Amino acid sequence: MEKINTTVLSNTSKRDLDHSNVHGRVILITLYGMVLVGGTTGAVMMSRLMFKRSTRSMIATIVINIIVLHSILLVSLPFRLSYYVLVTWELGSFTCRVVSGIIYGHMYFTFVFYVAIVILRLLIYFKKLQMQQLKKYHGVVLSIIIWIVGSLIFLPIFFLQYGVHPRYSEQQQCFEFYKDLNRTEFIIMNYSIIAVIMTMVVTLFLIQMVVIVQLMKALWPDMWAHQEYRAQIKSFFFLLVILVCFIPHHVFRVYFIQNYTDRKDSELVFYNEICIALTTICCLDMLCFVSGVIH
Repeated sequence: MEKINTTVLSNTSKRDLDHSNVHGRVILITLYGMVLVGGTTGAVMMSRLMFKRSTRSMIATIVINIIVLHSILLVSLPFRLSYYVLVTWELGSFTCRVVSGIIYGHMYFTFVFYVAIVILRLLIYFKKLQMQQLKKYHGVVLSIIIWIVGSLIFLPIFFLQYGVHPRYSEQQQCFEFYKDLNRTEFIIMNYSIIAVIMTMVVTLFLIQMVVIVQLMKALWPDMWAHQEYRAQIKSFFFLLVILVCFIPHHVFRVYFIQNYTDRKDSELVFYNEICIALTTICCLDMLCFVSGVIH
C-alpha cells in the first residue's frame, strides 16, 4: 500500500511539474515575443528619427550605443524563442553560451549607459558641466572606454568561467548555467555586483528625486515648457527602467543563491528565468520615446 501511494504521489508530482513547465514556457514565450516585436519596432523608429535629426550631442551618442545593445539582444531572442517552443537545443553548447551570455552582457552594458546619461544630466544641473562643452566626440570617447573596460571584464568571465563545465555539452538543454552558482567565486562575484548596483541605483534615485522636486517648485506650473525639467524627467525614466527591469533580477538572485538546490523540480528555476526575461523589457524604452510616452 505504501509503495502504491508513493507511486501515485510521484506521478502526481510529475504531472504538476510538467504543467508548471508548460505554463512557464508560455510566459517566457509571451515575454520574449513581446520584447522582440516592440523592441525591434522601437529600435528601427528611433534609429530613423536620430538619422533624420543628425543629432551631434553626447547624450545622443550614448543613446545610439543603447540602440546597438538592444539590437544585439533582439537578434538573439529568436534562438531563445525556438528553444522554449521546441524544448530542445540543437545548436551546440558554445552557441548556447553565446545566446545566454548576450542577455547578461546586454543588461550590464545597458545599465552602465543608462547611468552615464543620468550622471551627465545631474552634473549639468549642478553646474559641474556645461552643455556647450559636451561634443559628439566626447560621447564617442566615453562609449569606447565603456566598451573596452566592459569587454575586458565580461569576456574573460564568459570564455574562461561561464558554462564551461563538461556536463553542459552532454545535453540538449540550454540556459541552465545557474547551476554554477554553488561555486564560491561566482557567489562572491554576484554579491559584489548586486551591492554595487543597488547602492548606485538608490543613490542616483534619491538625488534625481530631489532635483525634480526642486525644479517643480521653481518652475511650477509651466515646468513642462522648460527643457531642463524635461531632461531630468527623461533621466528619471531611465532610472525607472532600471528599477522595473534590472532590480527584480538582482534582488531575486540573492534569494536564489541562498536557497537553490540542484533539483530539476525546483520552482526557483522558473522564477529565475522570469526575472531574467524581465531584464529584456528595457528594449521597449525606445518605443516609449518615439510613441510619445516620454516626451
